[in-house]
Amino acid sequence: MVNLTFFGGIEEIGGNKVLLEDKSTRVFLDFGTPFSKEKVYFQWPELRPANIDDLFKTNILPQFKNFFRFSKGEPFVDGILITHAHMDHYGYIPLVREDIPIHTGRYTRDLIKIRNRTYYQTWDRKIGHLEFKELKTGRSKTIKDITVYPFSVDHSVPGAHAFILRTSAGTIVYTGDFRLSGFMKGLTETFVKQLKKEDVKCMICEGTNLAKEPREADKHKLPSEGDVERKTNYHVEKADDLVIYDGSTVDLDRIRTVWKVAKKHGRKFVMESRLAYILLETQKTGLIKDLPGKGDFLIYLNRLKQRGTDKYVEVYGQGRVNHEKRMIEDPEIADDWFVWGPDGRDKILKNPEEYLLYTTNGIIMMIQFKPVDKDIPGTYIYGKAEPYSEEQAFTYERLKNWIKLCGLKMKFAHTSGHCSPEQLSEILKEVCPEVLIPIHTEFPSLFLELIDEKATRIKLAKEGERVEIR
Repeated sequence: MVNLTFFGGIEEIGGNKVLLEDKSTRVFLDFGTPFSKEKVYFQWPELRPANIDDLFKTNILPQFKNFFRFSKGEPFVDGILITHAHMDHYGYIPLVREDIPIHTGRYTRDLIKIRNRTYYQTWDRKIGHLEFKELKTGRSKTIKDITVYPFSVDHSVPGAHAFILRTSAGTIVYTGDFRLSGFMKGLTETFVKQLKKEDVKCMICEGTNLAKEPREADKHKLPSEGDVERKTNYHVEKADDLVIYDGSTVDLDRIRTVWKVAKKHGRKFVMESRLAYILLETQKTGLIKDLPGKGDFLIYLNRLKQRGTDKYVEVYGQGRVNHEKRMIEDPEIADDWFVWGPDGRDKILKNPEEYLLYTTNGIIMMIQFKPVDKDIPGTYIYGKAEPYSEEQAFTYERLKNWIKLCGLKMKFAHTSGHCSPEQLSEILKEVCPEVLIPIHTEFPSLFLELIDEKATRIKLAKEGERVEIR
């Protein structure tokens, strides 16, 4: 018998934390940040948890013994399996003690470490104490009584995996997040092909795109990444002023797509500094080919006020930290590749038709670029691959308020990082798991419309509930 206990991802998008127990073995499947739960009690940056006790007292995080940093005794689990580098799947691993290994793919490990270098090293960000152990597609990993078979899948972040787990109760599948609409959809197709050969006892399946009513942005969602490229090209071709493209965090495929469009139309490609750093560091891993390199784009530095004066005067290098400091000090990055301060922004606003700004935080970009008494002459393109709740700090309504305030024309060119309901239905009917447990969805009961109830029994798990698989 295997026990599955769900400590996140139930009736919510993200925050996945699934405890799998088989005989004497315990492993977590993902250990993510539940952004929807955190927003109930906290609001970044003014009101943030100051320590792990704040997460305990709000019941955001269970109080596992012998699990978190600075605890003693025999470790509570034998390891944590991380599917991909989105924080709603890995964001709480900094809280874990150093003798609990983190099993994940090499590219996911590298992206987690690269992203981490762009953050202030607060108590909930430090990962230097963690031990990462590499998972490879096509190679099994045995953790005591459980054997893990990682499979690469397509998602809106590169390096994502799904897991097939051999247990004493049979084969258990954990999809993580996956899709069939990206340039790497063949990875997902190979995974599904393997599932058809399996006798799947239990399938823990994400259902992000299941909704009773489509979210407003989803009404404009395109079928594939290829369609995103064509639509972006159309909007840029029609624009005779500034273009701001607002994409998802670490969606490197999308960066490449929009950069190619900008290049085609002779526009200078300007990226926010955090994303530029992630891109340049990722190139060193060889994860994605044909990405823009040094000299192919300009880097926008966030506003930074000069210290020691009440007057708001922006500075270039003094006081920069983390990724911005590293790039400024990099001898291979020329000073004139940086855009900063009022003069830098004015140069773009005076020649808006020459530029395309790429950001993952459109509101911050609009706040910093909008003149006091003028609109921003341009077009805003919504390009989020994820629902406006997984990793984003601001609401969709607030985003629209800023677009209206800036006088920007709002357009859409995005596709999902997740399978559509139709694709999920086809996969589930082909795989025919004995038991299906929905996760990473606000509407798990909608899975009932996707399955063959004669072949598959659905279990709508509750948070904290132990589900027995026999």
